[in-house]
Amino acid sequence: MARFGLVARSVFYCILVYLVARLAGARQDGKQANAHGALSTIAAHPGGLAAIAATSAGFFAFGAIRVWGGIRDVRSGRWRRVMTLLQGAFYLVLTWVPLSYVLGKRSEGSEQQQHRTATGILRLPAGREILFALGLVVVGVCANQMWTGAHQDYADGLRIERSPRWVRLLTRAAGTVGIPARAAVFLPIGVFCMIAAAQSNSRHADGVDEELVALTRHAWGEALLALVALGLAVFAVYSFLEARYRALTRAA
Repeated sequence: MARFGLVARSVFYCILVYLVARLAGARQDGKQANAHGALSTIAAHPGGLAAIAATSAGFFAFGAIRVWGGIRDVRSGRWRRVMTLLQGAFYLVLTWVPLSYVLGKRSEGSEQQQHRTATGILRLPAGREILFALGLVVVGVCANQMWTGAHQDYADGLRIERSPRWVRLLTRAAGTVGIPARAAVFLPIGVFCMIAAAQSNSRHADGVDEELVALTRHAWGEALLALVALGLAVFAVYSFLEARYRALTRAA
């Protein structure tokens, strides 16, 4: 189930590439280029909701196993174990995204939900500080992903030593390019949250879709959207390979 979760993540990014490509071609059909749009695309096909439910189970299994690996893999360093624990916790939380869609919570896209969530946080005691800290965490995680991709640290947790040479080369190439590319797409979300906190205005807490739509308003926007789609496509290739070769219980 954990490996199925990784395969489902790969399919999600393939659909996201398709939605970004449509956005670049100015062919918007009401589907956002984000998680909500991807889930809507899957649900439109026979068996779509069942596949989304299975995705939720896969995310939960992957998250639980990564948490277990972070706790039990005493051979790895403390920093690597902490990062594995955080990855596991992230996927446990991410389980709710497809599950909530299956349960019928589809009245609004994730952009609107993100603004509402930011508004709720800002109303809390020390809400600005909390929202700023969340944005800082997103920026930090994305920066760490860029470092991981550039230095190929991701390869430590992949069992590719005995695989064919072309698989080793493709995995390292896709990871080195795709992981930083994905991080670059999501990094602005953290920056937007920090801006929203600084100005006490949740409307600045934009997500991926609003970020990409903003690019279409510029003359060079289509070229940048094409680069975004290409980067996410490369990450999807790496994600499929990771689903096959990831040592799930290792803290790497």
